[in-house]
Amino acid sequence: MENLKTESIKIRVNDGTEEYVAEEKDHGDLVVYDISRGGHYLLTMARDGSILFMNFDADEKDKEIFKLSHLNTFIERIKTLS
Repeated sequence: MENLKTESIKIRVNDGTEEYVAEEKDHGDLVVYDISRGGHYLLTMARDGSILFMNFDADEKDKEIFKLSHLNTFIERIKTLS
């Protein structure tokens, strides 16, 4: 596995704006993006926007990102990173 780049992504939520980190990783046959906030891992997405894994054990505030409207923001941003 090779770490390619790390990007900061800001998402507008009910309480204002939250900053997330997307780490692009190359696993040889697949490039994925690990999304985290404040050092807490939340989910992994493929380059095409499909969700490969979600951390359902995350705090309730962190689970806010699992809403479709927020996931779409990540998908659009990941497409621009490719």
